[in-house]
Amino acid sequence: MAERFWNTLKVWSQKPHVVNKRLSGVASIANWKCVSNFLSWEAIIETHLKLIGLDEVELAKQMNDMKWNQTEHWSIEEHKEESNLCIASIRKCLPKQNSRHQTIYELEVIDFKLKCAVYLPLSEPVEGEIEHLISPCPYAVVLGSSDIELNVFKGDVKGDWLLQNVLPKLRKWHAEMDEQHSAVESIRLVSLEAYNNLYQELKKKYVPELKRVWPECTDPQKFIHEDVAIASYLILVWRQEREQLKLNPDYRQTFIDIGCGNGLLVYLLTSEGYPGKGIDIRARRIWSLYPPEIKLEVSTLIPSEDTFFLEFDWLLGNHSDELTPWIPVMALQSSFKRQPERLPTRYWVLPCCPFSFWGKFQREKFNSANSSRYFEYLRFVGEIGRNCGYQVEEDRMRIPSTRRTCFVGSIQPKSESEWAELLKVKSRMIALSKEGVEETKFQPRSAVELIRNCTRVERSIQDSFINLTAKCLLDCGTQNQPGEWNPGGEINLTDLVTLVRQDFKDFDQLKSECGGIQTLLRNHSHIFIVQNKCVRFRSPKELSIDEWRNQQKHSKAKKRSRLDHPSTRTDVKTRICWFFVNHPDGCPLNQELCRYLH
Repeated sequence: MAERFWNTLKVWSQKPHVVNKRLSGVASIANWKCVSNFLSWEAIIETHLKLIGLDEVELAKQMNDMKWNQTEHWSIEEHKEESNLCIASIRKCLPKQNSRHQTIYELEVIDFKLKCAVYLPLSEPVEGEIEHLISPCPYAVVLGSSDIELNVFKGDVKGDWLLQNVLPKLRKWHAEMDEQHSAVESIRLVSLEAYNNLYQELKKKYVPELKRVWPECTDPQKFIHEDVAIASYLILVWRQEREQLKLNPDYRQTFIDIGCGNGLLVYLLTSEGYPGKGIDIRARRIWSLYPPEIKLEVSTLIPSEDTFFLEFDWLLGNHSDELTPWIPVMALQSSFKRQPERLPTRYWVLPCCPFSFWGKFQREKFNSANSSRYFEYLRFVGEIGRNCGYQVEEDRMRIPSTRRTCFVGSIQPKSESEWAELLKVKSRMIALSKEGVEETKFQPRSAVELIRNCTRVERSIQDSFINLTAKCLLDCGTQNQPGEWNPGGEINLTDLVTLVRQDFKDFDQLKSECGGIQTLLRNHSHIFIVQNKCVRFRSPKELSIDEWRNQQKHSKAKKRSRLDHPSTRTDVKTRICWFFVNHPDGCPLNQELCRYLH
């Protein structure tokens, strides 16, 4: 139980922003340790109350006077079950919105003997001017006899938010926490404070105008913020690299974004002074809105172990799909071609859809543990980089996506013989990847984006399938009394396929569409409801005319707020009632009550 408590506390200690959405994270700026001699969590707080309001110099002096020994680093993993160790940290709580919240410094004391962690705000919030970033009262997280407890010092009412929001989360994590769980950090390779500041700066600089002109059918709220976050991260990685390699401070790394999609990342990085270009198999509408200095190229890249890019320092793969495994390979080949005049090529990839060198990633070939396909794919991509001689570091992006793990690959300059040996290892890896694979020629995706959502299927084929489905639903319904409307029954989709296949000669055409018959049925949601892999009629009685008109008004209001101009009326009936025309009993509603035309 104690192990689960420390794992839970580690999440709250290192990632309080997962609960407190006003925070982007915390940064430790000073650390101490001592032998635990406190009798209770209240005693820890009372001992350190005198630190509130002190500057850094005076605070450090007071900690030394209280027999704390300064240390460079500590972690919760250092504890032992019967340890008498007590560790303290001054944490800088970083606000997401600097203009709205002031930065707060906080003392964190973790006592392994008492099995508790104490938090003490060291600066008073400015009342009436800036909103509280953290709860402005001392509190303790304690391992109780049966569960985690959160105790607010002297029952301060300012701690109500902690009791209502933080305590339930801590208990949930504690109940679900695996004994061997290790919290995964995000933005681990760069300074979190620097990242947050740069992200806020770029968001303010680019997001409003990009949202205003966004011409794509994709969600701007997701894609714009995602690429702003990635650009912020890469710029900081490159700043660190210039310092570590002692490059000219005015130098700006060059890059190529392979499979750049909408080109937004290229636009952001180029606008911030990093020269590069993006290539993709087809252009996007937004490309024409970028200024002429943004280099975007329509190109079908057929990668091989001999493909290289001499002029670029970094290869980027942002959701590059089938090209993702090839990026470390192309980076190695580019490094070899660039030596010895230039630094080796580095790379950054954010894997998404799992592909191997020759097609879809086959988990069975690489799975050696009971883990998810995506986890195995991440391990596969990381291993490719290491086989190519790269130091591969894993990090987690803070982006609105479920696929957030990225890899940063770097490599030191080598002698010609060392490069030659790495190229041999790479060639053996590529050769082994061909074993048991029927097609060993890279297959790029089509330059024309196929629409396979059943909307392009001939109308006569759609109508035929709809009528057959309706007949099956009517046949399997319960026997209704004379004069009663027949609502039909419910059929499992698998059983429906069996019933209609013999009478529906175009079934294979529907099967080739994304989602197949399920998509076609959902496209006709005014007739059918598809739920739990079953289909039934959507009775006209299920939604009254008044409810329908209210929905239309709500939809209209949302559209007007999104487009910022008046839209046409949408609460007028325009569609013929399918049941009135096709159902043996007609429509169970009259013209006035039905939301469709009779």
